[in-house]
Amino acid sequence: MLALVSATGMGSWVAAQGPTAGRVPTFTKVILDGAFRAEGVALADVDRDGRIDVLAGNAWYAAPVVAAVTDAAAWKRHEIAPLEPLDAPTGYSNAFHNFSLDVNRDGWPDQVVIGYPGEAATWRVNPGPRGGAWRTLPASSVAGNESPALARLVRGRGPVLVMGTEGEQLSWLTPATSPAAPFDVHPISTPKHPAAHRYAHGLGVGDLDGDGRADVVSTHGYWLAPEEPGDAPWPFTAAKLGPDSAHMAIYDVSGDGMPDIVASSAHQMGVWWFEQQRTGNARTFVKHAIDDSFSQSHALDVGDIDGDGVPDIVTGKRRWAHGPSGDPQPNAPGVLYWFQPRRTPTGVTWTKHLIDDTSGVGNQVVVGDVDGDGRLDVASANKHGVFVFLQR
Repeated sequence: MLALVSATGMGSWVAAQGPTAGRVPTFTKVILDGAFRAEGVALADVDRDGRIDVLAGNAWYAAPVVAAVTDAAAWKRHEIAPLEPLDAPTGYSNAFHNFSLDVNRDGWPDQVVIGYPGEAATWRVNPGPRGGAWRTLPASSVAGNESPALARLVRGRGPVLVMGTEGEQLSWLTPATSPAAPFDVHPISTPKHPAAHRYAHGLGVGDLDGDGRADVVSTHGYWLAPEEPGDAPWPFTAAKLGPDSAHMAIYDVSGDGMPDIVASSAHQMGVWWFEQQRTGNARTFVKHAIDDSFSQSHALDVGDIDGDGVPDIVTGKRRWAHGPSGDPQPNAPGVLYWFQPRRTPTGVTWTKHLIDDTSGVGNQVVVGDVDGDGRLDVASANKHGVFVFLQR
């Protein structure tokens, strides 16, 4: 299988180039920036030179030729907007999430920026070959839920934004016909839904019922996609899929043919998965712990790190989500892990592998093939800096 760049982290799991099962990968850390720039990160070929670049808030980092990809000095930083000093202990950036999307359909990847929860979402126009400044245009006046997604939600369309919008309504959004207009909004939930609150925690996109259509999950329950999503709320089923979490990934963990849900704790302790079980038409979810050794795992992505055909989990610790004295273990090391599942006759076991202990995650961590070698890498931006971890 061809390695894929993750546009969202959550739209679909990322495949590595196999077969490489049985190996335990190692990673080379590349510090693109030692300053706090953003807690959102995206991968895209910004300048269309055939190499995958990194976007983090007001900056993007141009990938060098493959021979120099592990040399931090070879990654050239470019300003998308003026770089402002950010105070890591007490402040936040303007980019809680970054996504790459060709909004104006000119063939050049633009940047979608979701800032502080509940505030406006914007997009920035890639100037393309002419160069110059990136213009900022509106996407949505409100961006609710702290784990928004850019995912392939609706068949026949490209990636769409999934997040809370005006009236605390969970919605999917697509670029308007006019690039200067805010995105078009289509409902998923009814208004005043707790999953769409500005500070809601936990959201994911994936095929939960196996009908070939992508569904939406939150800690409060799930929305199964209708045959033709339009301008009416989707059918909702309440389910206990909490506590508060970060990104929620949907895929078949156990190998029984039924998609499951993987999640992590945004501000408390733990990483876990919900095993889907069916009795007749009744759908239930059984929670299983994966790890409870670190806190503030406010970002999660999945991808087949070791090439064995089963998606793995990448998550880690967010630095100072609520400052140096908030949340459990606020000053513990900035760990970044990948968790390797093994399907056995008695259930699923997980092996934890440390990638790094001086970086962690922000509000986003992205799995993708950065250097084009067919192996999945990891990108992160947080209060420690901006990083890529290249699988060797």
